Amino acid sequence: MNRNVLCVDTDQRIDAVADTIDADDSLTALRATSVAEATATLDDAPVVCVVTAYDLDDGTGLDVVAAVREQLPQTPTVLFTDRRPDEIDTESFGETIVEYLNRDLPDADDRLQFITNDVIDHSAQVSFLAPEDEDERLDALARYEVESLPITESFERLTDLIAEHFDAAVSFIGLIERDEENLLACHGGDWDSVTREETICTHSMLQEDVMVVEDIRADGRFSENELLENLGIRSYAGANMTTPDGHVIGQVCLLDYEVRSYDDEERARLQQFAETAMEILELRQSLRDAQAGGTAVGPDAADTAEVER
Repeated sequence: MNRNVLCVDTDQRIDAVADTIDADDSLTALRATSVAEATATLDDAPVVCVVTAYDLDDGTGLDVVAAVREQLPQTPTVLFTDRRPDEIDTESFGETIVEYLNRDLPDADDRLQFITNDVIDHSAQVSFLAPEDEDERLDALARYEVESLPITESFERLTDLIAEHFDAAVSFIGLIERDEENLLACHGGDWDSVTREETICTHSMLQEDVMVVEDIRADGRFSENELLENLGIRSYAGANMTTPDGHVIGQVCLLDYEVRSYDDEERARLQQFAETAMEILELRQSLRDAQAGGTAVGPDAADTAEVER
């Protein structure tokens, strides 16, 4: 699998930087000579790291960092420059992973290769994004006594229906815990859990609308994901399961072994399935709470959330 590194520098320097990256057999250099070209490349090609100069014809390396933060926030950046650190507004880096390397060092080329590989490996192993309300979201999730709720059969029927409706290889319902996604039902796969670093859902949950990745190998956020590569997964679609008080606690997802897209109607339908899964979970919990409090509840109350075929 290619480890594409976007190299951003002036016309006079770009070849030297790109050649240094290409000299490492595990890396492939993509070239850009402006902030605008770098931004376009982030959109068009899978990128696992960005190496940028500070002084560019249409801006600075900070503008490139801002583009990375906006488009691929988990992608590490190496600022390769002869500017001193005190000349750079490092507060502008935000949460983007940024390394600094002085290009005037005598062994700068060797160091650039080492640092690039290191930040790629480090970001792949330990980094994932969490929503701003992560603590409150986990508290909301904890209120559902999932392990003791009789929801498995209902969710298995629902994932069967979802896979059939979309003609998808895999459909699953997962709740996103602190460090992993717990799969409550999975049609087409024998998976119980996936780490937050490995699951696309940790990205999907940050979006208000259904998230679709038409080609995982062409998306820099996931092209280095060994789990997805080993399973042969090529496309993804995920919709949020949102609690009544607005916290995203899980996802209803589709996976396929081929590149595919989803139109607006299909995305809306997947969101409806996610709302149905959330309704089932809510009703099961309400039934349990009512029984614990001694309130009589009809036996079919928890099965009223249905989706027509």
